[in-house]
Amino acid sequence: MKRLSRLAALCMVALTLSLFAAQQARAQFDNPATDVHIRVGANVVNRAAMRTVGDVWVAVGADVKLRSGSIIGEGELFLGLDYYTRSKGGQSASITAITLSQVFSIDPSEKFLGYIGFGAGAYVLKPAGVSAKTVFGGKLILGYDVNEKVFVEVNYHLTGKEMDYRGDSTTILVGYRF
Repeated sequence: MKRLSRLAALCMVALTLSLFAAQQARAQFDNPATDVHIRVGANVVNRAAMRTVGDVWVAVGADVKLRSGSIIGEGELFLGLDYYTRSKGGQSASITAITLSQVFSIDPSEKFLGYIGFGAGAYVLKPAGVSAKTVFGGKLILGYDVNEKVFVEVNYHLTGKEMDYRGDSTTILVGYRF
């Protein structure tokens, strides 16, 4: 029950930060931010040092579209917050990612509703029994729009190393657009 309340609180924080970022984005870019995305799924940790609590972790996240179009061409720019966690035997571990991501449509004619992208930012690694460390990391994004509101996404994360810990992982998510 305690873990569920923490997860709910984290989701609310992510949504609040996304809404705040959307308001800030309206002031900074020509195209106002109109999309807030939330997602939930599973994160598979690739590095043994982070797997002491288990291989498959709960994944939740939210992001806000900062602008249509991008710095480097067609696409969309997003600010995202993701949280991955797992507990076992009284120990817990987590990864928190704050990233800026660029996403492009695979088929500009929109007959195939797939997209690809990349992101980079700060990853806070909190292995079981060790204090949190912040490292730089990046992600590759592959997604598919089921319809205008629902999407499925796979992310592959690569992070820097702090002590013997890396947050390298693969995340499978189902999301909803507001």
